[in-house]
Amino acid sequence: MNLKCTSFYLEEKTGNILDFFSYCLYFPTIFMGPFILHEDFKVKYSHYTPTKMRVWCFIKNVLITLFWFLFEGVMLHFVYVNAAAFHPFEFLQNLDSWAFYGFGYAMGQHFHIKYVVIYGLSTSLASFENVMVPHLPRCIGRIHLYSDMWKYFDAGLYKFLVKHIYIPIVKLTSLKLLASMATFGFVYIWHGTATYILIWCILNYIGIVLEQTCSPLLSVKKSEGIKFFLDWPRRMRCFFGAVLLAVSAISNFYFFGGKNIGDLFFRRLFADNLPNTIILLFILYCGAQVSTELCPVHARKCDNNPIKMKY
Repeated sequence: MNLKCTSFYLEEKTGNILDFFSYCLYFPTIFMGPFILHEDFKVKYSHYTPTKMRVWCFIKNVLITLFWFLFEGVMLHFVYVNAAAFHPFEFLQNLDSWAFYGFGYAMGQHFHIKYVVIYGLSTSLASFENVMVPHLPRCIGRIHLYSDMWKYFDAGLYKFLVKHIYIPIVKLTSLKLLASMATFGFVYIWHGTATYILIWCILNYIGIVLEQTCSPLLSVKKSEGIKFFLDWPRRMRCFFGAVLLAVSAISNFYFFGGKNIGDLFFRRLFADNLPNTIILLFILYCGAQVSTELCPVHARKCDNNPIKMKY
């Protein structure tokens, strides 16, 4: 609600009280989100969408959301993701490395599916009414960069941060590092000033800075030559992305489970034996390759149908 109020008065010059209430109290998104910028809320799709097509897409989207709701219920019946936060030392410390890392992946998927269900119901109804809604959170198994995680997991929040905090500071100072710091400072205050939130924001800020700093160094323009050598820039980017993905996972474990959970994963990752660490980095490298390969596919899916659920 506070983001909606801020967005309205930053973007609306007239301040009409009816527009304010229609935006802030819009029923499908009033309780659980997702956040929609006021300018997006006012814009209808430029092309006419037949009612029959909108009804069909609404039914299909609700059925997809229902499937993930049932899937999440079955998953929680076997993997007690939420309970680990209350008894982290008794449970997690006794797991071997691969069960430990697998449990961490399950935590991330639980968080993702939870928001797919929550946002799926509200965006299904809103898109049926021709409201421009953000795409649903992208599966964390297809994201390996910090910037993509922020861009594709909660697109509405990302657009707010970029438009009203990051870009104004860059225009004023031309300092991207300062703009990123101010952005994560806002995120820290907005999510709550707890210690684990601070650690999460700091690690995310460091990851974004490293990504912005190293990406130009790893970007090589293609020229004629042997394809094997032309693929090496991508391999180097994916290897670098695998290291960032490991740090990103740890930062998210702080956010998912609190400081105790995050500390356990931090110590396990840096204290594990070398063979396990090498295998883990190889798995993350493969995940980065898959994520890189699927990026164009996801972009085409998002552009083809504006009222279809976009994961």
